[in-house]
Amino acid sequence: MSDFDYLINYAQNTFGLDDADVKRIDDYFEIQTPKKNEIILNSGEVCKNIYFVKKGILRTFHINSNGTEFTRLIVKENQFCTVLISFQEKMASPAFIQALEDCVLFRISQENFLRFVSQSENAKKIYTTILEEFQNFQIKRLEFLTQYSPQEKTEIFIKENPELESRITDKIIASYLQITPETYSRCKKKLES
Repeated sequence: MSDFDYLINYAQNTFGLDDADVKRIDDYFEIQTPKKNEIILNSGEVCKNIYFVKKGILRTFHINSNGTEFTRLIVKENQFCTVLISFQEKMASPAFIQALEDCVLFRISQENFLRFVSQSENAKKIYTTILEEFQNFQIKRLEFLTQYSPQEKTEIFIKENPELESRITDKIIASYLQITPETYSRCKKKLES
């Protein structure tokens, strides 16, 4: 199975695309293979792509004025990634996008994305689904960060993402949970005992 067959099969199984949409995927998407720790979007640049992860993990993060990193989003296989405000508004991105592993990504440029959406009702549905999922995720994430103790955040993260815990560093997980790496380590030890 070619890389594009993977994306086409995923899109057909998830969203039910017709033959014209399959051709558009082949025409509009490109493959990108960033290496582990590679930055694929810098803060301050305009995000011109939406990425779909075939293999690997991406994260979006920002750095505050004190130099502390905050991981906003961790994206694994079969998920989409972009900095939405930058992509939609063509404005400087407030965040970076980084590969946390060697990745195989499908990317679609904003120009091709707009073409795809204008030509396909299915593409409009896919975009609506992505936006709804992102909105729901943001609401749940805000509740998660404000309602739970560091110990509860650690327990929930490990329970819901057992495969991620072994694939990314404690420092990045801690920044995602908005706790210190030392606190994350202590919380993990409590879970193991």
